[in-house]
Amino acid sequence: MPKRRLQTTLSDNAFRIIEKYRTRYGGMNEVIEEALRQMDSGFNRLSDDDKLLMDLIRSLDFTACGKNQYMYLILGDKKKAVEESMMETAVEWYLKKPLKEATLEEFLRTVEKGWRALNRVDYVEITMGDNWIQWLCYHTMRHREVSEFLARHITYIHEKYFAEEWDIVENITPNGFLLKFYRRS
Repeated sequence: MPKRRLQTTLSDNAFRIIEKYRTRYGGMNEVIEEALRQMDSGFNRLSDDDKLLMDLIRSLDFTACGKNQYMYLILGDKKKAVEESMMETAVEWYLKKPLKEATLEEFLRTVEKGWRALNRVDYVEITMGDNWIQWLCYHTMRHREVSEFLARHITYIHEKYFAEEWDIVENITPNGFLLKFYRRS
């Protein structure tokens, strides 16, 4: 496609932004073209409600929770709050495939991204070896019951989709939990 020459001046702040993204996109023109594509796509347009939700989650330390899960938690049914949570659906939506077609690593990395975005936990680290995967998770809610509840989300999906291929060892504390998965021989 033919290109057109554009001569303009930019503020120092705008120029710093372009410099920041040059290594990812290439020259200045590629950065500007990508920015214009994003602006025109409509995908990155956030409503005031979207911005408020993000601010509530990040600034006020809120955690996001699905309506059904919230209802079961209020009713005191932690088991149903785990089993009826939106996590399985969210992971499948993100991966664009059913969980039965996903690997344990794909599942864990997707949960990590989701929990970080939803401010569910403060720290997650996934470590891998030849035949093992370790999930280390910390939160600031300081109750063993919270750790058990969060860990149960992962162990429930493990039992449902990955238990034939992977064994699991759990270590739960008031500040978080460690799950170590071992591939079965």
